[in-house]
Amino acid sequence: MKISKIINLMTQLRRSLTIAKKDLIIYYNKPPVIVQGIIFPIILFFTFTIGRNIPTPLLISGLMAMVLFLTATSIGPFVFPWETMRKTFERLITCPVSIKTILFGSMLSSFLFGFIFTLIPLILGILFFSIQIDINLLIILTAIFLAAFVFSSFSLILSAPPTDMPGNIMIFTLLLKFTILFLSPLFMPINDHPIAFISPLTYFVDIVNVSLGLESAFGQYGILFDFGVLVLFGFCFLFLAFVLHKKTLQKRFRG
Repeated sequence: MKISKIINLMTQLRRSLTIAKKDLIIYYNKPPVIVQGIIFPIILFFTFTIGRNIPTPLLISGLMAMVLFLTATSIGPFVFPWETMRKTFERLITCPVSIKTILFGSMLSSFLFGFIFTLIPLILGILFFSIQIDINLLIILTAIFLAAFVFSSFSLILSAPPTDMPGNIMIFTLLLKFTILFLSPLFMPINDHPIAFISPLTYFVDIVNVSLGLESAFGQYGILFDFGVLVLFGFCFLFLAFVLHKKTLQKRFRG
């Protein structure tokens, strides 16, 4: 019995990987994904930083957090309304895959997209500022991995409304994502922005700050607290996404 469950789990995982590959091939170059995942971080970076004397560690952590959040949440909300509109989601759901397998595959594509693009500001930071700061790569890479899981899980929630109009989802996600960005302590000390504690971005920023030689905003064991909160956010987002998509699945095929 246990062996059969393991085999079934591995089969579903392979199918999730296939779905993730499909999403990356089809959607990574779509205009909404490019705008939200690549162009917006560049625009926002210059908007936040031009004319401000920002310490190097805060500059790197803020840029990494912004890039990771926007890239990891750019593909997920776009896939489901687009495929509902093109009637390809109906074919996918009739295949021998569960809705959780489909969601996990979509999450993996967002995860990989976010993880890869976040390495760019990290590499640039190492190349240009390695003399000025001490970088703990192991902690930073672990934080990127975990935060990519959190934000890609969050993107599944954004894709839950059962619409076949991608533009409607894009407007909704932009409003919500910009709200979270402005609630987060990007390019500033966390303690100067108290309301930021409700944002998962805050805890990723704090981990990166510690990895760049700054003190945690949460005390001596703050980095452990940061990792714990991110894990909690990630599984809560994933569970909520499963619940919401299960409730809205049938509504996608009405009319």
